Amino acid sequence: MTEPGCELSKEALAVVRKRPGLPMLQVHRAIRLRNHAIFNKLGLESGEPSWRDERDSIDYVFFQSEHVKQVNELLRRTFWPGIDMSDALQAPEFSIVALYRRNVVGCAFLTPDAYLTYIAVSAGWEGAGIARYMVYHLAQTVPTKDVTLHVSASNLAMLFYQRLGFKPEKFAVNFYKHYLPASSRQSPNAFFMRLRRY
Repeated sequence: MTEPGCELSKEALAVVRKRPGLPMLQVHRAIRLRNHAIFNKLGLESGEPSWRDERDSIDYVFFQSEHVKQVNELLRRTFWPGIDMSDALQAPEFSIVALYRRNVVGCAFLTPDAYLTYIAVSAGWEGAGIARYMVYHLAQTVPTKDVTLHVSASNLAMLFYQRLGFKPEKFAVNFYKHYLPASSRQSPNAFFMRLRRY
């Protein structure tokens, strides 16, 4: 049984049968845009919200002092407690922060030696191409150097790095042992990976 206003046409049903995840995507999009029938049913105002602006986009900027608090919170949620990126303000050209309406949704940091120290994307923003763009941008800041990084052996990001061209070179036992809390389910072992430039 479907809600009034939520019925699908025969053409839409054919698409749904071919791509079963599509209806959920359409429902999420309708809810985000406040165009779903549920708004009428609950007596809420439907239609395009006044705050939505078609010009809203993800902006990429260098790391600045106004980002410190949000970046630290994101990295602590993603990796481990105690991370403080204040020192990275000394070399902002080796950083990138992704902002959506002044909120940090991603960040990445590189050392002058082309070692990728941190990269993180906020929950809910995965799949938006933010991490790919940040890695690409940072790699361009050191065009003559190989970019290197460590990734936990249990982190699926290793697949992402491989798609970008990084190759695992070494396996480091207990690399993250001193950083991870004792209760962490993340592997302390890591792969050292390299993106060769030449």
